[in-house]
Amino acid sequence: MTMNADVHRRSPLSAAAIAACGVALADSKGLEAVSMRHIADALGVSAMALYRHVENRENLLLAMAAETGREFVLLPPAPATWQEMLRHLASSLWDGFVKHPWLLQIVLGPRRLLDMASTSDLEVLLQALRAAGLTDDECFDCVLAIPALVIGTSSLAFAANPGPGVHSPTRANAVVPLNADDAARPESLTAAFRGRGITYDSSRKSLDFAVDGLLRGIEARSLKNVRMHQEKQSG
Repeated sequence: MTMNADVHRRSPLSAAAIAACGVALADSKGLEAVSMRHIADALGVSAMALYRHVENRENLLLAMAAETGREFVLLPPAPATWQEMLRHLASSLWDGFVKHPWLLQIVLGPRRLLDMASTSDLEVLLQALRAAGLTDDECFDCVLAIPALVIGTSSLAFAANPGPGVHSPTRANAVVPLNADDAARPESLTAAFRGRGITYDSSRKSLDFAVDGLLRGIEARSLKNVRMHQEKQSG
């Protein structure tokens, strides 16, 4: 029995205790190891006892995602600009996925993407984006674009560095292969990819680059909308 399991065993049985045990199992052995039976064994109770607090494994996985969500804050302390909010959102999501890579398998399920952010956080962010001159549709696109960038980038890092728990940030498993077609490639393209690996450090740099580009695009759209509004008002 591990130390974590001993702690869980001494805790009163509750939905939160069950979710915390599931998180510990997923961190140490991967999401595939998370089952009602394994959690019951770790907590020293019967599997049937768990069902009085968690309806099924599906609800258990959602509870585990909510449990990890308490570890990081998605928005910076006020006052903050919308740029700072979006950067902080990207950084917080990245930290969460790096610490708990199995989360990717949960948040990509139906109707789960926005569960990582509270309603109040989303409203603060949306208000800041509206104040910058963005339309409601553009605000929604911004809110989706940041998680999409983080999920895509962290998924690549996870695929290149498989295994449960926290991954080594310098392990370069996925080196871009060179094949028979390389002879026909421009040297600049071949040089750019030769020997490059996908690590957590390099992926974080790629994410920051993508977020910077997205923010510049949003700023340009915001200025355009403001100018259009001013022209409409003066006309």
